[in-house]
Amino acid sequence: MNKLMFTVALILATVFASFGQDNLLTIQQAVESAYKQNSELQQLSARLKQKQNVWRTETGISAPEISYFKEGVSSGPGDIFDEKRITISQEIDNPFTVSYRLKGIAQEVKAMEYQILSREKEIKAEVKSKYIEVMHALYLQTSRQNQLKLAQDLYNAVFTKFETGIGNGLDLANAELKLEEAKNDLDQSEWILHKARYGLFYVIGIPENEQKYTIEFSDTLNASNIEISQIFALAVQEKQYDFLSSEHEFTAANFYLKEAKSNILPDIRFNLYKQNFGTAYNFKGFEVGLSFPIWYPFEQKGKIAMATARQTEIQWKQQEIRLNMKKQIEFAWHNYSVSRSVINRYNETMKEKASHLLSLALKAYQLGEIDLLNLLNAQQTYLASEQRYLAALREYYLQLVALEKFLDKDLVY
Repeated sequence: MNKLMFTVALILATVFASFGQDNLLTIQQAVESAYKQNSELQQLSARLKQKQNVWRTETGISAPEISYFKEGVSSGPGDIFDEKRITISQEIDNPFTVSYRLKGIAQEVKAMEYQILSREKEIKAEVKSKYIEVMHALYLQTSRQNQLKLAQDLYNAVFTKFETGIGNGLDLANAELKLEEAKNDLDQSEWILHKARYGLFYVIGIPENEQKYTIEFSDTLNASNIEISQIFALAVQEKQYDFLSSEHEFTAANFYLKEAKSNILPDIRFNLYKQNFGTAYNFKGFEVGLSFPIWYPFEQKGKIAMATARQTEIQWKQQEIRLNMKKQIEFAWHNYSVSRSVINRYNETMKEKASHLLSLALKAYQLGEIDLLNLLNAQQTYLASEQRYLAALREYYLQLVALEKFLDKDLVY
């Protein structure tokens, strides 16, 4: 693990060291739970099963028809007839039409399979983002506890000077106000934590009766410190599941267009007879018929126009996918890069200097070398830098998760 990741892991490990492991919910467990409980994903899977069986209903072979025929029946004695016939009839669509139709259905199945894979990636990114929000809320709560401690130290220092007659009531009132603000911020951090927890529980589908306060979270997150170029990220656009799905949709539309055009060819009808001319069913016969599409200008031309328009729709959809992926990749990459710089800068220089400045300012105030305003400025600088670092750490992980959707690897685990 490089220097940045080691520092991040060390800080998070220190922050969450008090949490136990009995009811630990890891990020991978959260993702697996979401796969099983996500209603939209399960609906897509059910639709895929439906589509996988559609071809059985589109073979172009209709149910055979059995009929009984009796001709030339007289009303005299013996019920004399000229002919009795048992017929089996079978209609079959043109083989070319059936072939194109089944190929189109097969392409739609592949398109749906890629849609499911794409949705799984989105669910994974959503779960990891919610998990990161929980981690951020826990770290924020610890930061706010530290803020309260600093406010208490400030109040104690001001009160000590006030009691000795060195300080004044204005400074004491200011210190009291800062202490109350710190308490409010701590209370707010608790609400942020609850909101993040229940947001995660909702995404992964934990039942209400199992959403317990005893559920704990991993004390660290591991991340790949990638050096990814925009060129590489953009080069993988056409390997994304959404784009691959649209390609199969386009191919399916092309087969349906060919199916519509092939309907100019006639369908076939077979009839097989067993005939009785008064003695027994000793004779056989057969009949072959062709069904010509005389209404082609109305029905089939409409299907051709619909299939052509569907191809145009998918082409525009592919253009939208390209532009949207480019936007998401560039946004995530630049935000990741900026967040990483902020984290490095804080760990290398700002953290130590801000802490040192705060310590010096508190001692200087106690000795009467500076006034309360300078002490408050030093305290605000320390807290602001810590809050900015925390926000950058959150963005760092979130943007790695966003980049995961476009790369075939886990960047946060």
